[in-house]
Amino acid sequence: MTESVSNLINNVPRGCSMRKIQFYFWLGLVSAVLLRLIIIADYYNGIMAKALFYLGVMGYLIFFAHRYHIATRRVGVLRNLELLKKVEERRTLSDKDYEGLEYIMWSLSVSKERMNYLVIFAFSILAIAGSLVLDLGIV
Repeated sequence: MTESVSNLINNVPRGCSMRKIQFYFWLGLVSAVLLRLIIIADYYNGIMAKALFYLGVMGYLIFFAHRYHIATRRVGVLRNLELLKKVEERRTLSDKDYEGLEYIMWSLSVSKERMNYLVIFAFSILAIAGSLVLDLGIV
């Protein structure tokens, strides 16, 4: 068993601070907006569109690396404590099992990913509408 797996079994991860959660939420949101603004910026200024592209993609790299880390930790707790199997078999859970479940439920409850998806969806619609308006010469 590797050190990190052993550590995860013995020590359930601790959650992030609300400040860190907010930082990554806003990073993902700003990156999404920047990438959608490329369509409109490109209409006016190619250099600005390139700058928005690089900023948006760099923000997404950091944001999605963080999201991957969080998802990996959640799945690691489930697997290493065999929580799904224990729940399916209705086995008695240990204090460590409850600690693992508490971490997963807390992590899901404070996650801003649903709001992030909603905002990304809305800005995608606005970007398409804006692009169509510019392409069709309505403005």
